[in-house]
Amino acid sequence: MGKEDRKRLILKVLADGGFALPPVVIFRNAKLRGATFERRSVNNYLTELTEEGLVQKIDAEALDEGEIKEVDLSDEGYFIATDDGIDVAYDRD
Repeated sequence: MGKEDRKRLILKVLADGGFALPPVVIFRNAKLRGATFERRSVNNYLTELTEEGLVQKIDAEALDEGEIKEVDLSDEGYFIATDDGIDVAYDRD
């Protein structure tokens, strides 16, 4: 499985669930889907996917109020797939 396939797997975990998830949960669900990469790789892929606009990191506390508030990659938070990320995950144009 090449790097782009691994990144797509991360996207599918986020897109299929439709949930805001912390990296460790994304990693565990990727493992359930056959991922062979390690936990630290998930962080690297999430950073790249965020920079590509396919994933967004959001404030977990804002979620308590039903809000989606984007945060910087260096801040604590959860990840969600963007609309573009969902399209890429499912090969939609």
